[in-house]
Amino acid sequence: MRCLIVEDQTILLDLLSTIVNSFTEVTQVFKAETVEAAGALLCQHPMDLAILDLQLPDGNGSDFGETLIQHNPNIQLIILSGSADTFLCPNSLKKAIRGVIDKRHSFEALRECLHDILQPAYQTLTPRQQEVFQLIGQGKSTKEIALILESATSTIESHRKAIAQKLKLSGAELVREASLTRQILHQP
Repeated sequence: MRCLIVEDQTILLDLLSTIVNSFTEVTQVFKAETVEAAGALLCQHPMDLAILDLQLPDGNGSDFGETLIQHNPNIQLIILSGSADTFLCPNSLKKAIRGVIDKRHSFEALRECLHDILQPAYQTLTPRQQEVFQLIGQGKSTKEIALILESATSTIESHRKAIAQKLKLSGAELVREASLTRQILHQP
């Protein structure tokens, strides 16, 4: 899934990009600080998801949202605004908008909205695989997981291999992903 983030505050743009990049379902993140820069990216790459600030130095995020829909009819939009409570959604955007987030609460709200849209790959694991995945995320070794789940070490190794295959990760990547997922799900 390709995501475009259009935000004129560089620090916020970089932080949003970091959050979006933490989702393995997102294959590419494109950043733009203006409508013009976002338009140039749109001409080069199809987009599946866009996070749009409403007030940009050279235009309006809602207007650019309409342009995005014209180029990518199935695109999903998240609106980001300092005045989200007063945002009036144009009819042309209603089907595409998946969330309107107030910048003051943007990080937690964005994480929740992305979680709903992207349906993380770890959710495709069997219940037992999810248990093993969670324990890997806690830094537990194969032997420790076997003790906790009262299973043979070989069984846990089989689960680890199956999880890595399903998520298309190597062993080291599996540990990193499990740890990242744990951090995302358990942040206050």
